[in-house]
Formats: sequence, structure tokens, C-alpha cells
Amino acid sequence: MIEMRNLTKTFKDKISVNQLSLVIQPGVVTGFLGPNGAGKSTTMKMILGLMNPSEGSVTIDGQSYKALKQPISKIGALINGNAVNPKLTAKQHLEIIAAASGISEKQTETMLMETGLEKVKDKPIGTFSLGMKQRLGIATALLGDPETVILDEPFNGLDVDGIHWLRELTRKLAQDGKAVLVSSHLMSEMQMIADRMIILAQGKLIADMTIDELSQNSLGSFIKVRCEDNKELQLLLTAKGAEVKQGKNEELHVYQLDMEQIGLAAKTGQLALFELTKIQPSLEELFVELTEGKIDYVSTDNLLAKGRESR
Repeated sequence: MIEMRNLTKTFKDKISVNQLSLVIQPGVVTGFLGPNGAGKSTTMKMILGLMNPSEGSVTIDGQSYKALKQPISKIGALINGNAVNPKLTAKQHLEIIAAASGISEKQTETMLMETGLEKVKDKPIGTFSLGMKQRLGIATALLGDPETVILDEPFNGLDVDGIHWLRELTRKLAQDGKAVLVSSHLMSEMQMIADRMIILAQGKLIADMTIDELSQNSLGSFIKVRCEDNKELQLLLTAKGAEVKQGKNEELHVYQLDMEQIGLAAKTGQLALFELTKIQPSLEELFVELTEGKIDYVSTDNLLAKGRESR
């Protein structure tokens, strides 16, 4: 379990991480999201003792990373899959780490098989594709059978088979009781694998909740409605405090009322309902909503789009 208390990191005049308090629980896949410059990488480096906090603390099972007697069995991480000696083979790379950590050679063979690298274990890492290097980085992270696993952008370079494999792997790690923290910009994948989402923006915690909780707290959830007289139903729903917008094909998008309330309103007006569907926003839409106005780096295209919308 990772626990952060008022974790803060300042670089000269910029606060990269600002009073962050979080608990990464075992048995859960936690998604770690945020725009570029949000403080995700800095937070992960402080967890791993690669960077000292300016204030606050971060512990792994009650201890700092540097105080762990056998860190490889407590926490494993994929931070930079390219940080390897390209002249070594995959097997040699894992064997060196295993020997330094007192891990059996059998475990290196197991990791090579589990990550799909068994057939290329004797090839130089320098000949590996990005996806193969990612698999090796994951094998390295899991070598000590750690209780906590951190994976930074693990989907990078993986093909379709690799993505499916990684989905299953993260679920299995959580089912085995491990705390799994995954950072990625691929929202669709995060929505598929994560049980819980942590969202940072400008170094601050914006959200820490499940996808369902995010959706329930979102302004984007609505009920799509079609009936025999949409105009009449809109008047009835507005009178009950709903916000109603026109959708495509003359359908209504209803906010602030649930399905039962809409159905009862239609019954009162003796209107036949043709469709009543709850629409949940995607993780990407929720992310955009939550981080709006809190992004340090915005593309010119986005700025131009905002300008057109305001006209």
C-alpha cells in the first residue's frame, strides 16, 4: 500500500505537486491521469525515492522507499522502458537484477515466459521494438513478485495482442492482492482496466473515485428521450426543474431528472414514450470536463476552437 500525506514538490518558482494526500490500496487497479505537466511523473519518482519531496511524505507499507530492506519484493516499477543496456540480452538483463537481489534464476525464466519474451530472451535488447522493451520493463517490475506495482505508460508500443495481454495482467495482479498504479494517456484502455481513477491537474488532486462515481458527479450524464410529442414533454419536464436540450433527430437530452421522474411526467401528459436511455460520458469526456481551465499546455488548435465557440 502506498500512502501520501501532503506530498509537495517545488522546483524554483513552480509547484509541481501540491499537498497531495492519497492511498493506493491493494487489490485495486488505480488509474493515474492528468494533463502534461500535472505532476504525475514527479509523484511516481518521489514514491520510488528518485526524488525527495519538498514537504510531506510518501510511504510504502509504512516505510519510505529508501528504508525498505528488500525493495524489489515490496514495489516494482516500469518508468522508462529504454533505460537498459542495449548490448545485453533480455535474459542477461533480468539475471543481473535477480543476482543483485537474491532472486532465483528460475524466476527470471518465469518472467520471460509470462511477458512473452521467452523466444527472444537471447537477443540483444538493442534489437527490440518499443513493444518488446515495454514487455521487458514489465518483466523487470514484476521480477521480485512485489506487493505494489507502478506502470507508467505501459501500453506504449504494444500491438493488439500485447494490449489484451496487459489488460489481463493488470487484472490478475489486482486479483492476487497487489496494489497496481497505472499511468497512461490512453483513456479507452484506462476505462477498461482501472477500478479507481486519480486525476491530477497543476499538481493538485482533482478526483479520486471510481468511474461510476465520476459519472454520477459529472455534468455530462443525461437521459435521452423520444416520445410522441417532444415539445409537450419538454414543457412538462422543465416545469419539474429539468434542464432539457435538443439532440439529434429531435430527441431530448434531459438533465437533473432520472428515468422514473421522466416516465411519470410523460404519464401525466398522457404521452407515449418511444425511447428512454441513460447516457454516460466516456472517461475522456469526464477528464476534459474535470481538467478544463487547469491545463498548463494547450495546443493552438484547441485555443482556436475555444475562440470559435465563444463567438
